[in-house]
Amino acid sequence: MKVLVVGANGKVGTLLCGKLWGAHDFSPVALIRDHRQQTKFTAIGVPAVTGDLEEGVAKYLAGLDAVVFTAGSGSKTGPDKTTDVDQNAAIRLMEDCEQQNVKRFVMISAIGADPNSQSDRIQHYLRAKGHADVRLRSSKLDYTILAPGTLNDEKGTGQIQASEKLPHHGFIPREDLAAVIVETLRNYMTIGKTIELISGSKKIKSALAEVVGGGDLPPIA
Repeated sequence: MKVLVVGANGKVGTLLCGKLWGAHDFSPVALIRDHRQQTKFTAIGVPAVTGDLEEGVAKYLAGLDAVVFTAGSGSKTGPDKTTDVDQNAAIRLMEDCEQQNVKRFVMISAIGADPNSQSDRIQHYLRAKGHADVRLRSSKLDYTILAPGTLNDEKGTGQIQASEKLPHHGFIPREDLAAVIVETLRNYMTIGKTIELISGSKKIKSALAEVVGGGDLPPIA
């Protein structure tokens, strides 16, 4: 499966590129904003293309099987940039995928994403993510929305708690989120699902299978 990792230079994107490249059933391509970032991906054997999400990246979609959206405006930017990237650029990418017939789309969202979020701390971010998620659910794409809890840089455990609606918030290592994305791409029963996830006690493959009702299923090619 040839996968474009959007936001590849971010922490989750970089981890994901490495995991996809190390698997026998994937061929990742890293989308970066600055050609100077390419060295990092060349070092691990992952090809990279340079493009700006806000200007559109349709020219890179031909021949792809899937897109993973891990991009974000970042914590140091203001509300306008959050809307530009997390909402508008994400929606533009969905539209480009529809036009280019790239069906599989995995969105990295967040627990609490909602167009009407009343969060005290990150309301604008959750609203932007929420609008993008709503658009994705109404699209023609074979989507999965992964909504993790608060991300941290601890070493992954390979174990999570996952549900279409978790009873509480929590944390999850970025390394485990990257592993969840890989298993999501492999399991076609995740299509059409929004899955919330935090650290837990179940192995990733089993936790996802329990949520979607699937077992060891072949990837979409």
